[in-house]
Amino acid sequence: MELALITGVIIRVFRAVVLTNGDATSSYLVAALVLGTLFLLGMATLHLGRFPVREWPWRAPLFAIFETAGEMLVSLVLIGLHREPWGTARAEFTDWQPMATGVVFWRVLAVTVWALLLGGTVQFVRGRVLKDTGRDVDPQTLPDGQPFIERRKKDAF
Repeated sequence: MELALITGVIIRVFRAVVLTNGDATSSYLVAALVLGTLFLLGMATLHLGRFPVREWPWRAPLFAIFETAGEMLVSLVLIGLHREPWGTARAEFTDWQPMATGVVFWRVLAVTVWALLLGGTVQFVRGRVLKDTGRDVDPQTLPDGQPFIERRKKDAF
C-alpha cells in the first residue's frame, strides 16, 4: 500500500500548488484535473497490474482508501501551515472532515469504476482476442484453476 500512500501525498501537494499558484482560468483547472486524474488512475493501474484480476474488486477500493489516507495526512500538515486551499480561503481543522469524506467518496468511485473497466478489457482480450488469434491463452493452471503466467526470463544455460 506504499504506492497508494505516495500517490495520495503527490496528488495533495499537486492540488495545493495548482490552486494557489496558477491562473484560475477554466482551461488551466481542467488541464490540472485531467493530469491529476491520469496520475491517479495510472498509479492504480500500476498497483492492480501486480495482482490477478479476480482480486481487483477488493484491491481497488483498498487502494483508494489508502490513497485518501495519504492525501488527508498531507492535508492536515497543510492546514497546520495555513496552506491548504478550501474554496477561496484557507482550510481550517474543522473543514478537514468534510474534505476527507468528499475525497474518499470520489477516489473510491473513480478507482473502482476504472478497475471494472480495466478488468473487463483484460478479460475480453484474454477470452476473445487471444483465442481468436490461436495463441495459447492458458498454457498451465495452478491447482485452484488460476492461469499461471511466467514473468521471469528463462536462463540461457
